[in-house]
Amino acid sequence: MRHDEDLLDLLTADHQAVLVHFSELSGLPSGDPQRKELADLVSDQLVRHTRAEEEHLYPLARDRLADGSAVVERELADHRAVESLLQELRPTRVDSPRFDRLVARLAEEVTRHAGDEEARLFPAVRAVTTEVELRRLAARARDTEEHASGRPRHQRPTDRPADRLPPPERPVVQRLRDFLTWGGPS
Repeated sequence: MRHDEDLLDLLTADHQAVLVHFSELSGLPSGDPQRKELADLVSDQLVRHTRAEEEHLYPLARDRLADGSAVVERELADHRAVESLLQELRPTRVDSPRFDRLVARLAEEVTRHAGDEEARLFPAVRAVTTEVELRRLAARARDTEEHASGRPRHQRPTDRPADRLPPPERPVVQRLRDFLTWGGPS
């Protein structure tokens, strides 16, 4: 993290990183296994990002903006819609036509939400918050992103996408190690 980076810069950079991954996804042919890897990466990034917004940006907006409660409720509704799509996407096989439809819906929803936040919410929050406070919140938000689970909230911790399970032909000790470290087969 840059020392001069503030919360809104951090969240904007998160948006841009996710949009780049959506662009990469659109450049890959349907059914390509890399699409699943990128979709999982986007999912993790989005879940971590939403945690940072919900813990650091939204309380600030709720407290400082005249219509803060209504604004935050709309943003949280967007987050719930994205998490619902992520829950549908995670177990969906990359070779399924449903996978491509879900990715397209997710990209559309996230692009709209990010654009709205950057055009309306971020400038409103910047107008009622000091730069020092925004820099301090950036450090906290980065910490939240680094330590948050990348799984959507309502997914049970034991749920794992089928394509990440260690192959049965590997020795039991290696499969157990893979499972416990969540890194999948190496």
